[in-house]
Amino acid sequence: AEGQGEGAVAEGGPGPLDPKAGTPLRAVNALLPFGTIVLATFGGMLADGAAKVRSLPDASRPPLSLVSILSHSDSITALIWASAAGWLSALGLVLAQGALALDEAMAAWAEGLKEVLEPMLVLLLAWALGAVIADVGTATFLARSLREGLPRWSLPPIVALLSHAISFASGSSFGTMGIVLPLVGPLAQALGGGSREYLLHCIGSCLGGATFGNICSPISDTTILTVLATRCDLQAHVATITPYALLAAATALLFGSVPVGLGLYGPLAALAVGVAAMGAAIAVFGT
Repeated sequence: AEGQGEGAVAEGGPGPLDPKAGTPLRAVNALLPFGTIVLATFGGMLADGAAKVRSLPDASRPPLSLVSILSHSDSITALIWASAAGWLSALGLVLAQGALALDEAMAAWAEGLKEVLEPMLVLLLAWALGAVIADVGTATFLARSLREGLPRWSLPPIVALLSHAISFASGSSFGTMGIVLPLVGPLAQALGGGSREYLLHCIGSCLGGATFGNICSPISDTTILTVLATRCDLQAHVATITPYALLAAATALLFGSVPVGLGLYGPLAALAVGVAAMGAAIAVFGT
């Protein structure tokens, strides 16, 4: 429309997932399905993990604790069943209120499925690549090759930068984790000499780096769904959010991964220094 700025809301006709004119917008229609998914996911993981722990032989059965239950649970299966429960609760709500007819609800479900199909394919391909990496022994090869030549402190920053690049290119945080984590574990064990703190540092670098692209990549499902929900221009949204993502990534790298890896200070001090650094950057350059 004339006079729109670069970040203006995109005007146009209602999309296939927009509510019909005159339909009352009720918070319960969003909160109940989301709450159902969260509760069903954790409930399913707890039930599945507890059953698996109890089925183990006495000699190898760990104490029944939250850690042992979650470590033996199948989170993917729990999430699938929880998603189905959330969808059924959403369907029941709109049908009970007369907000949609059954055919309209199913058409909206099909449109929603189209929106998540691409990120699902990216995630499946990342899982497949992770399985191939494990089968061919890439992690073991890298661990043996880099054990002597790679400085111990440098692995967490390298993992973070690699995760930044993969997540931005793929737009998937989970896909990035599926690719990088199978490589990180053996490398961290080899370079860190079995240190639990070093392993957690490397895993944290992967998890933090993986969320970078999920926030600011133009092909990220989070970015696309945000643009669709807010009717914001995609380019304007990416240009707006990327400086903040870069600030957080640079702060984590320069005031977290590198100095902690060098032993200059610990993780808690890194959090305090990072918060202070971001606050100073915002104070100097503004929001």
